[in-house]
Amino acid sequence: MTQSVSTSELFLSRQALIFLKAAETRNLSVTGQFFGLTQSAVSRAMIDWEKQWGCSLFDRTSRPISLTAEGKVLQQELNKQLEEFLNLAEEIKQKNRLKPILRIGCVESMSVDLLPQLIIRLKSKTKRLTTVIATSNSLYRQLREGQLDIIISSDPSAELSGLKQVLIFQEGSLIVLPKRFEGDPCCESWQGLQFCGIPFIKYHHATGGGKLNDVFFRSLGISLTNQLEVDSNSTMLSLIAEGVGWTISRVSTILQNKAYMDKIFFTKMPNPLLTRRLYILTRQSEPELLMEQVIKEVCDILKTKIYPQLISIAPWMEKDIFVLDPKKSIFSSSEQER
Repeated sequence: MTQSVSTSELFLSRQALIFLKAAETRNLSVTGQFFGLTQSAVSRAMIDWEKQWGCSLFDRTSRPISLTAEGKVLQQELNKQLEEFLNLAEEIKQKNRLKPILRIGCVESMSVDLLPQLIIRLKSKTKRLTTVIATSNSLYRQLREGQLDIIISSDPSAELSGLKQVLIFQEGSLIVLPKRFEGDPCCESWQGLQFCGIPFIKYHHATGGGKLNDVFFRSLGISLTNQLEVDSNSTMLSLIAEGVGWTISRVSTILQNKAYMDKIFFTKMPNPLLTRRLYILTRQSEPELLMEQVIKEVCDILKTKIYPQLISIAPWMEKDIFVLDPKKSIFSSSEQER
């Protein structure tokens, strides 16, 4: 949370906090921006810090900088002690009704059906709640730079050093085409889709969906020509509704764009099935109590509010949509638990 640095200063020195941030970002300039310092000021602080410890903590011969063996040990121990302290501070604040400030980022595909419900549930538990909708790549960067506290992301390729990640949701993909393709046998095979007469519309490469689809096609050895590229689900479905092209998407995308449901055709994708996963991420230095509350609320919304709607839209996806049960710490089908 935004007040975590000032809270941490009750327990750790300024130099220790700068060291942890530099170890996390591996970038002195980014670290300086976080603390309102210049890069040279951060460099001097870390040199003084190393003198106090009597050893080198950073390997400055590599780019980006990395920790030495001693630096890694110190980072792990400080993070462990800091996390315990922040949890204690969070517990004390909650008992004294000192509500935290929380900044949450969310991918577009969950911005209509999940995010508003989450805001309603968390608004009474926070002093101020800010939400941001962006691509997975942008959310991850903002989390790293301290601009967000928790993100809901679909990018499985994020570098997790210094972060905590929980996998909360999984769904299978489907093929989406213009309405006139309903019943067309070209939808039943990849070869048929390649030569269906309209281009493939791909998600922008910086989005989680874009990375997921690109890796999938490479693994199958499929090359699609005459591609269009967009970074918005609504733009994607609008183009398909106008007959411009086709795509691979998810039923959650159809759900949040109900206005296009009568103008498009969506069906099972040819084998193999491509699945998308949704994660909640935060920095390791953040208290766990509110993170656990966010996970609990998100999973409950997914299970009770969103899952039934997804199945009503695409009944064949029932066995391919899973929601984390926070109590059991396993993936469980909402249908199986009823």
